[in-house]
Amino acid sequence: VAKAIDHGINYFDTAPNYVGGESERRLGPALKGKRDKAFLVTKTESDTYEGTMELLEQRLRHMQTDPVDVVHLHDLGMASRWPDMEFAFSEKGAMGALRKAREQGKIRFIGASGHVNPSQFHYAIDSGEIDVLMNAVNYVNQHTYDFEHKVWGRALEKNIGLVSMKVFGGGPRTFRFPVEDYEIALRYTLSLKGLSTAVIGINQMKYLDRLLTTFPRMEALDEDEFIQVTQRGLDLIQN
Repeated sequence: VAKAIDHGINYFDTAPNYVGGESERRLGPALKGKRDKAFLVTKTESDTYEGTMELLEQRLRHMQTDPVDVVHLHDLGMASRWPDMEFAFSEKGAMGALRKAREQGKIRFIGASGHVNPSQFHYAIDSGEIDVLMNAVNYVNQHTYDFEHKVWGRALEKNIGLVSMKVFGGGPRTFRFPVEDYEIALRYTLSLKGLSTAVIGINQMKYLDRLLTTFPRMEALDEDEFIQVTQRGLDLIQN
């Protein structure tokens, strides 16, 4: 964390269920003395007011900080977690708690994250209460979920911040991409219109070192390269 901050990385993303909560417990002490240099993001997984407020209080204790910069409605496309959007955005729902927490100065911005069901995010955009979207966006999943075209175009019109995750695939809903595609995957993400930042999964120092070496020379894809990368993503799905 210290090395990342020293090299200009300032966006730190966590959630209640990451490493059984250890992610937050470790990140809090790691940011001691550096909190003003970090943009800190966490999430709520409860659709109720009480559940979200309780989770938020736990997050603040674990990370030893107040306020948090963004709290996302975690994986908003997951219907089992968010079965009733109208309720979730009501005063009795998660959004009611996030509104109150923002009034109290415990959080700065409200976001929504997600891997699947892009259509679900239009409700969030239409609410006018979402400041940030974080979605699984990469050169392979443009052929499946395609948040880039199905959601992000409208989000840009509303001046919503856009954050890409699963840049290299991985996780429960997509395979991890071939190691030789590291630069392709990174350049695709950095070429997206309106991108605010990208979450790069780093859990070992060697991955941070590789990113710090690679990123400074990365350039956006030109038109021909974009077509080639798009085809590469399609080939990976089909094979």
